[in-house]
Amino acid sequence: MKLHFVKVCFTCFLFIVGYTLAAQKSKTIAENFDKNPATFTISKTDYNNLFSKQSNETITGVQNKYLTNSTVLMNSLNGDMKFMKIKLDYFKNSFLMIQVNGGYSTQIFILSDDKSVFYKGSIDNGVVTMTKCNEDDIVSE
Repeated sequence: MKLHFVKVCFTCFLFIVGYTLAAQKSKTIAENFDKNPATFTISKTDYNNLFSKQSNETITGVQNKYLTNSTVLMNSLNGDMKFMKIKLDYFKNSFLMIQVNGGYSTQIFILSDDKSVFYKGSIDNGVVTMTKCNEDDIVSE
């Protein structure tokens, strides 16, 4: 009889612990989802100022909270082609990549090492609009 009671108590304990852990996990996922907006913009001024930054320079003096305190890892210019890689502070383990191929095309996207954040950018009148997307939606030329 005692053994049956111990088994029932142990089973209830495991159920309660499992339920509590699942609830905490869903709350964390919801918080991370809320932290990452569906879209955000980068002003024309902030976008143009990015290209004046040197490698290993911290980005300061911008109005955009998604760029503030980020670090430029690479800023290269080869003729009319530009490539920039920025380690973002706001999105952990993520990088903003900008590839300008002269006047023909500009690709802007955010990738994350842990595959948690993906954004694809588009430019309209100099303002960059970043839209949350799936990894498969990011195509490089």
